[in-house]
Amino acid sequence: MPLNIIRNDITKVKADAIVNTANPEPVIGGGTDSAIYVAAGKDKLLAARRLIGRIAPGQAIETAAYNLDARFIIHTVCTVWTGRELDILADCYHNSLVLAKELGCKSVAFPLIGTGSYGFPRGDAIGVARDIITRFLEEQGDTLDVMLVVFDSESLNSARSISSKIKSYIDDVYVKEASEEEYSVRRERAPSGHIIGKSFCRRVFEYADNKGIKDSELYGGKYELFFSKQVLSKMRNDPDYHPSKYVCIVICLVLDLDINDALDLMESAGYTLSRSRIADCVVRGCIINGIRDYYRVNEELKANGCAELKQIK
Repeated sequence: MPLNIIRNDITKVKADAIVNTANPEPVIGGGTDSAIYVAAGKDKLLAARRLIGRIAPGQAIETAAYNLDARFIIHTVCTVWTGRELDILADCYHNSLVLAKELGCKSVAFPLIGTGSYGFPRGDAIGVARDIITRFLEEQGDTLDVMLVVFDSESLNSARSISSKIKSYIDDVYVKEASEEEYSVRRERAPSGHIIGKSFCRRVFEYADNKGIKDSELYGGKYELFFSKQVLSKMRNDPDYHPSKYVCIVICLVLDLDINDALDLMESAGYTLSRSRIADCVVRGCIINGIRDYYRVNEELKANGCAELKQIK
């Protein structure tokens, strides 16, 4: 399997082995080391680490993973960057991979070793990681699923296609904790239950008017697969017509709305594009990157394992 570079919190990644950038002494360090101890359970992991004792730079030693969603934690030690330590960094990756294979692991997740308090240049560190991991996988017949888990967008590959830009956007927003609800936003409502403020239908037709799109064009021509005359009639005659979330998204695409207008329109119907749902992140990424073609958006949804949008009938 190829090397996968993902953006996430390594303590939340599921793998047979999680690699820790350990302190050489059996103490809790900072950064990734501290986060792994907290997630795994400080007391148990520290007790196991003390049994191992000192770990030399480039060496790799395993412990149980305790509360992590893994079988093992592989502890490897880097060293402070002065300009001549790339061989030690390479040993960290290579020895960790060898140990993972000896332990019978099918998957292993690495942090970007050395780029925290040790001060390795990010570009050099990524280059070493890619070279060592790729070479190991080629020699071993790609029998191991290896993930390089980073927590900042600068560490992701910048040379990407539109599709990859969307994946990058998903990583950017999905890695953060979301405070908003999955399917709706809280809005003040009238006693009847209707949302106070300008109605969804009114906003739809205002956007259409501003773009010079007539009703007959919405249910004919290039829009005929997305709107029907019957749906438009309901929207014209029933100001309290309440669409599904899918309908809201499709209308945003058909009207070619930018992200601010799309969120505004969806909010008027009591919905949002949540930062905690991958499907919503895909739609956000498409709109932000100027992809508002119904079929292209569905391709991106499918590629990210999400249900496709439904046409308005």
